[in-house]
Amino acid sequence: MAATPESPQTDDDRAENDQEDSSTPDTLPDEKFGPSTRARFEPPKDKPQRRSAFRIRLPIIEDEFETLPDYIRGCITQVIEEVRKETAGGINQFEVLQYPGPVGLELILSIEPKRNDARSTNQSTVGDFVDRTHEAGANKLTKAIQKYVPEECTVERGSLDLSPLGTTPVNVSRLHLRKDHVVNPVGTSGVDVLATTFNTLREHSVAFVYQTLLKPKQDGQYTAAVRLATYPPQFVFTGREDFVKIAERGHPFDLATTFGAYNLTSNFRGLTDRYWETEYTEKINGESFASASYTDEMVTSRKSRSQARREADQVKEIVLGKSDYWHMLSANATWDTLLKKELNRYARFDITGPFVAQLTGLVRLRWKTNPWGVVPGREPPKFHTEEILNTYGSTAPNYGDNDELIHVPDETLANTGSIAHHGHVQSIVDIFTEGGDEIYEITQNSKSLPDIELHTETGEISTIPLTVDASYVSVEAELHNKTKASTTLVNADRAYAMGRHVIFVYDSRKSAKRGFSHLSQPYNDNLSDRDDGGVRLYNRTRPVRCPDDRIPVMKGSTTTTWELFGRDRIVARVNGERIAGGAPGGDVGEFSWDTHFYQEVDGVHRVEDADGAVIETYNEPETLNSEWTRIPLPHIPICGNYLHFATVAYRTGAGGIDVYSDFPDWDTPDSAGKMKRHRGCLETFTEQLMCEREDTRISSGALQTWAQHYYTAASAHDTPPGSIIVQALPDEIKDAKKGGTNNRNPHYPGYDWVIPPEIDTPHRPGVEEGLTDLSETLTETSVADVEIDTDEAE
Repeated sequence: MAATPESPQTDDDRAENDQEDSSTPDTLPDEKFGPSTRARFEPPKDKPQRRSAFRIRLPIIEDEFETLPDYIRGCITQVIEEVRKETAGGINQFEVLQYPGPVGLELILSIEPKRNDARSTNQSTVGDFVDRTHEAGANKLTKAIQKYVPEECTVERGSLDLSPLGTTPVNVSRLHLRKDHVVNPVGTSGVDVLATTFNTLREHSVAFVYQTLLKPKQDGQYTAAVRLATYPPQFVFTGREDFVKIAERGHPFDLATTFGAYNLTSNFRGLTDRYWETEYTEKINGESFASASYTDEMVTSRKSRSQARREADQVKEIVLGKSDYWHMLSANATWDTLLKKELNRYARFDITGPFVAQLTGLVRLRWKTNPWGVVPGREPPKFHTEEILNTYGSTAPNYGDNDELIHVPDETLANTGSIAHHGHVQSIVDIFTEGGDEIYEITQNSKSLPDIELHTETGEISTIPLTVDASYVSVEAELHNKTKASTTLVNADRAYAMGRHVIFVYDSRKSAKRGFSHLSQPYNDNLSDRDDGGVRLYNRTRPVRCPDDRIPVMKGSTTTTWELFGRDRIVARVNGERIAGGAPGGDVGEFSWDTHFYQEVDGVHRVEDADGAVIETYNEPETLNSEWTRIPLPHIPICGNYLHFATVAYRTGAGGIDVYSDFPDWDTPDSAGKMKRHRGCLETFTEQLMCEREDTRISSGALQTWAQHYYTAASAHDTPPGSIIVQALPDEIKDAKKGGTNNRNPHYPGYDWVIPPEIDTPHRPGVEEGLTDLSETLTETSVADVEIDTDEAE
């Protein structure tokens, strides 16, 4: 039959913005999150439930299973067809859910009535009204089920709670029909596609939920939407790398694999070519390489590049199918308008009554194991039985327990900050746990511990596409620290001192962008008016403290600027005037300070001169703070770019976590030329991280190593070998290369790092606390007992 889909629906109509914007992601709305939904034990109003639902179970004992009559395959179709006729247009939508439960395959049949019932004015509560609107259709369903479902099945009436499925989204395979295609007639495929699909899932012990939504139309037709969600962490794909894997290799559990026999395809197939150039390869050693670049093929005189790239990002989300997962849980057939406008696809398509059995039939398969047992943080939906319509043999009804109601403090109270941060931490733990990772929240007895710790035996992290070379990974929940650069950098320094990779998880993409910029350039800016490669540093929150325990202070509200000039010197200025300076590897508290000094003596707050003579005294610290400003410590970076050991991620609107990426202009596809990409990277690398200085030099080995770090962190492509790095250097640096006999000790004289990595300041966070290697002690059981002195509230 020809496809005549309904008009597509979306949650929000994205504004058409033709203004050119080279950083497309910044035009997207910023997501905001409160505390984790997992922390709300009282069910929210939008909890995904099905009222007046019917659960149908097949017997699990083999002898009972073999007695099932042949007509069981089409009994659900008969039920739906009869209820449709009996209710005379009162049903807006039928839903059929199927999933493996604790005792085998379970089928849930429910309806959504048309809500134009005038009796709403006679109901005492909204809940009463909802129950009454379901009542007529549910009663018809009861009679039809008793008439057509075999007595060998157990049938219960009640409500279904989907919240045990977890709080994070998984990939959804959704059937599509092309506009110029028709659904093949029933029987022409020669196979039972639904049974084949379920059998494949059973053989691989995959926990899944399969959904069919059927909206009655005229002349015995239905508009259908069909989805499949799979839950094992190893089959949950996220981020750009996994998007490339699906685009190039497909998803292992794609409905189109079997339903393709009926001319149907899915969101996992054939959507990317006009928007993305993708490449995915697997090496002999098991490592994989993925790259994705915008093609800009859709750019026209009427469609700007920024709009085309926004559409490309929409395509990426459609392919991953995570946003559609939430529509699935709410029984919503919504689909993205882009599918119809640009891709000739329809995620809702018309079928005739006989085809319903191919989508919804009871499948004669037995499950001997529970696949949910190997899915961390998730359980099958819970059915709450209200009435038993039929029970047979071994398949006894399962009465679900009521949710325990635990009081949670009001989020609008004065201490919202700590509750919000705890909710952010808990959400991160939930997401990584449901993603298949071993992760723990750390009890904070010190400010010098990370918020969360992740453990991996293999170095592979399941929830996000990341591989590390250590067993432990620090995870920082960045909520209130996102606006101050030094707080992020302090946490990164601590992880580096511990020999760990660190993941920063922000509450929105906008916040992640800010954190990414801090980590990619861990200093304030360059001193363009100087010729010796100086940079302005970020200030820490902790003040300078002299050997006599006094703190340098300046009169009034002032701002201190710290300037770093390589290994040579570091200078503090206030209002452009130099107030102190010295070697960057020394204790800045030992510098000669052209300031006054503060200390507290016997409860009195004193401002003194250099010799200790009292200038002012204050009884209250607030008064002191209003008249004097403490000089803050500088943050001296470890190196010029932190992204080779730090990953930036953020919580998405769909409830998951994505890695933030901001691929530079030089990261072009292979089709544009690999060497062009390499030269673009090295030009940017040398401009950002290197400078000219007299009597200095950079070894060729160090340059190659740091350039490869930079390339790996910035590019979606494979990092070139050192020999290619040398060839891709700008000509002026390449020509400066020197070496001894037989090119021994090759180096680049007259060049230095903007941030020399060997500066070992005693003020670097983590170093003075002895956090050199705590990987063996920072475990789930012992972490709370680690004694570390507090550095500062960063």
